[in-house]
Amino acid sequence: MSLRTRLMLLSSLWILLIVIFFNWFIYYYILKKTTDSEVRQLWNKAQIILRDTEIYDPANWNREQLQEYLEPDSLLRIISPDGAVRAQVSTSEELPGHPAVYRTQYHTVVENELGLLILFIQVPIIGKSNVQIGLLELGKGLNVVAAFMELLVAGLTMTTGSVLLFSPLVGFFYTKALIRPIRQLLETMRTIRSKGDFILLSPQFTTKKDELGELGRTFNEMIVRLQENDRRQKHFVADASHELKTPLTVIESYTSLLCRWGGRDPAIRQEALNAIHSETVRLKGLIDALLRLAEVERHAETELQPVRIAELIRTTAEQMRRAFGREIVVRIDSEETQCRGDEARLKQLLIILLDNAIKYSQESVIVECGEEERYVVVRVIDRGIGIPSGELPLLFERFYRVDKARSRGTGGSGLGLAIAKQIVELHQGLIRLDSEEGKGTAATVKFPK
Repeated sequence: MSLRTRLMLLSSLWILLIVIFFNWFIYYYILKKTTDSEVRQLWNKAQIILRDTEIYDPANWNREQLQEYLEPDSLLRIISPDGAVRAQVSTSEELPGHPAVYRTQYHTVVENELGLLILFIQVPIIGKSNVQIGLLELGKGLNVVAAFMELLVAGLTMTTGSVLLFSPLVGFFYTKALIRPIRQLLETMRTIRSKGDFILLSPQFTTKKDELGELGRTFNEMIVRLQENDRRQKHFVADASHELKTPLTVIESYTSLLCRWGGRDPAIRQEALNAIHSETVRLKGLIDALLRLAEVERHAETELQPVRIAELIRTTAEQMRRAFGREIVVRIDSEETQCRGDEARLKQLLIILLDNAIKYSQESVIVECGEEERYVVVRVIDRGIGIPSGELPLLFERFYRVDKARSRGTGGSGLGLAIAKQIVELHQGLIRLDSEEGKGTAATVKFPK
């Protein structure tokens, strides 16, 4: 059974149940109001009868005493404590058939006997010394009320039948309007699956201010993101292929040279071995960078823990100083500064920024750490060759290198800052590069406290 059919049947069923419930409520509400009105009238008549002082003398209980209070389609009778009917008058053939029951308290009953709606009330007759000497009973046939209720039932039945007849038709058009956007979404997804193209939903779908419109906008955002990821993936594969091809081509060329001339000429042999070793080292570094990038992307949901960032900066800077033999100045505002993060990833980020600063400058490198509002701020500053302002927005793209600064001669793969950006985003932080040619570069990173 299709979703449209299920929705149509379900909506019809709910409409029918709601109509039946309200019909039941209306019937019993009107019945109660009308019977309550009749009950009040009988209670008022009972009070009028009880004002007659002769009613308190059992010797006066007779038909003539009650006759003057008799109305059409009603019954009046007095019941003695032994359950006998001492006086009774009636203008109805059915009401006297109701059994006489002696009670010691006020009582009201509405019954449907032999298809007739009848109402009875009983009022104790209290004589002298507050002793009950009898029971006054008043009955009335609610023929008018019954006829009105029959008309009401007929009208409500016709209403229910009409709803039952037309609700599937209404449900058909309702579900058609509801399912149409979902069908459009389904057709778009099928087209994407069959053709492999990235197709967006039309504005007619996405401009609606409801849940379906929100679904359409979310779908379009997902398609745009997939399209961008596909573009980046293709670009990445092309760049990676190019970067891997270059050292392999050099290794192949020198291997061929070594095979032809290396055995007879020691100088050529040494040159080929040096070139092969150099390209192998660069190739290994490129592969390591690719693996690090994949590792960062794979652990995008790493659990963040409090990290003493000041201590991490000092230890990392000392390790880099020993490895490169360069002066690294560390300036920490507070040794108690902490941020939430993955300590291993933060150390990897610091190594990338310090490695770049050391490679492209000859003077000392400065690392600063402080706090700004809700952030911990880390800056790595060098006084090197700098970067052209037009190149700054592109530096975080994979394999991008500024020609004169990020040449292959430095051993850079063009992946360091891409990895750094991934790590910063993993920590819900921000990273920015400020640079001026010939004066140096400052990398600023902000992490939530």
